[in-house]
Amino acid sequence: MMEKKTKYWLIPNNPNVYDAIGAFKELKEIDWGNKSNNKFKIGDIAYIYVSKPIQSIAIKIEVSKIDIPKDEILGNDEKYFLNHNIDDRESFVRLKFLEFTNQDNLSLQNLQENGLKQAPQSKITIKDDLLKYILKFEKIGNTMPKSTQKQALNQILYGSPGTGKTYNTINRAIEIIDSDFYQQNRDNRKALKERFEEYKKAGQIEFITFHQSFSYEEFVEGIKAIPAGKDGNENGEDMIYDVVDGIFKKLSKEALTNFITSNKSNILKKRFKLDAKSLNIQADLLQEDDNTYKLLKGSKIRKEAVPSFHKYNYSKLRDIFLEKAIFDTSKESEEFFILKEDYIFQSLSASSSVVLGKMSNGLSDWKEVLDDNLSKKENKNIKNYILIIDEINRGNISKIFGELITLIEPSKRIGADEEIRLKLPYSQELFGVPSNLYIIGTMNTADRSIALMDTALRRRFHFEEMMPNSSLLQNFEVDGIKIDNLLETINKRVEYLYDRDHTIGHAYFMSLENLETKEDKKAELENIFRNKIIPLLQEYFYDDWEKVRLVLGDGFVEKIEVKSDIFDEDLIKDSEYLEEEKFIYNIKKEFDFSKFKD
Repeated sequence: MMEKKTKYWLIPNNPNVYDAIGAFKELKEIDWGNKSNNKFKIGDIAYIYVSKPIQSIAIKIEVSKIDIPKDEILGNDEKYFLNHNIDDRESFVRLKFLEFTNQDNLSLQNLQENGLKQAPQSKITIKDDLLKYILKFEKIGNTMPKSTQKQALNQILYGSPGTGKTYNTINRAIEIIDSDFYQQNRDNRKALKERFEEYKKAGQIEFITFHQSFSYEEFVEGIKAIPAGKDGNENGEDMIYDVVDGIFKKLSKEALTNFITSNKSNILKKRFKLDAKSLNIQADLLQEDDNTYKLLKGSKIRKEAVPSFHKYNYSKLRDIFLEKAIFDTSKESEEFFILKEDYIFQSLSASSSVVLGKMSNGLSDWKEVLDDNLSKKENKNIKNYILIIDEINRGNISKIFGELITLIEPSKRIGADEEIRLKLPYSQELFGVPSNLYIIGTMNTADRSIALMDTALRRRFHFEEMMPNSSLLQNFEVDGIKIDNLLETINKRVEYLYDRDHTIGHAYFMSLENLETKEDKKAELENIFRNKIIPLLQEYFYDDWEKVRLVLGDGFVEKIEVKSDIFDEDLIKDSEYLEEEKFIYNIKKEFDFSKFKD
């Protein structure tokens, strides 16, 4: 008898409709229903591909039963249906959990490089090179799969003062760039800080602080006066004006260059096709040597009308095709000229500069990539780049970001399905934001400018709240006072009198950690209250010292009655400003913490 050959399937899963990862974390078997189950056989192996935001094969399962009637299904996974009518399923098969897979190895990008044509929209069979790749790289040992919530491209850490927002941007940046290093050193602050500085020096991380006068010209691009003899005008005798890139545009260019040159040649081809979309070109381009490039056989150009502003550049390239191309109409009823032999040109020649160099609307960065990287045999690994914006809500967001408000959206990033590039006002370049550039902002909720926070920014960022964490202070004790209890008591009072956005963060007390003697700890605690906590409360309550006293107690602020008899008796009767008695408040020279011992 012939041995039955195992059949392999790829099943798509939308995590916004059904949480397959969550279901198989809990359950060993589920009944899977849709309209195409009738091709399954018992013993078949299937891989579940989870779509955005994961975009990877996450689960390996086996078909253990088929043709299950609706009234006999297990029904044990109903809570994992997030947006779906369970009753609309027609055919059911039982899926037995085998293991979670290596999502990094089995990402959509890697699958496409090894035979998958596109992200699966329905169940498909797996075979040939794609099957070999999956079987070879599916294992992850005992590692659990990634969470559905991946690191957001745009995120803001927000909370009251002293909650570690800026402190945690270092952790977050390292976690995004090098997750393995972060997991191994997450409790080693020195190692994380050193690695952070290394990435800053390498140009992979930029750190800026927004303020009221920060502008679009500093952030994206602007016109700058360059005196004679300075960089960019070394040989000039007069001052010149030039368009200068801002910090965000510079970092975007670095990230884009890496994005284009990574992930092997098919990503390079895809990038060229996207950049040249408006010119109706689908071309493969390789570098022969430092100055010579080859337009490869099979490159295509559509026989369509072209926008007038592309006429000159387009016609030069079109001439190349018409001289050495054949006409073809077999490609899904679209008309193409297809290059029938390779076309070689010099990078410094007139024709090639028109084809590559003069097309600043997207092809210029292609030229830089070719000159710098394509001659190298090895391909770069894709890197993540980080822009940290401290105090992001203190800047005029609409003024600073301008058109970037649209471009930073994940779905509009370069490489996304709905990628957008917009023409910048000064340079007239087409500009887009690559998908490997992350923006991390911090926002102080106690800042009174929070009300001016731009609605467009709120919609495009993932917000993560960071509140005071007293558990980090649970081992801190000064003269019998438990600091975690002290902080919790103060914050309960602040929240009662004001709100949770104006609580006090744990970071104010972290300086107590490395002190050894009782005297040093007590002196530092007094310093924290006198120079940090009391001024902060004074600002919160707009110099209402009675509220400050209610929060801290009589051990810190004394209330003194002052009678009006200090004034001239004749003036007291006639003055509307003088009351019989009044109270004033003084900060004590020595603090009494005894009431916080309980």
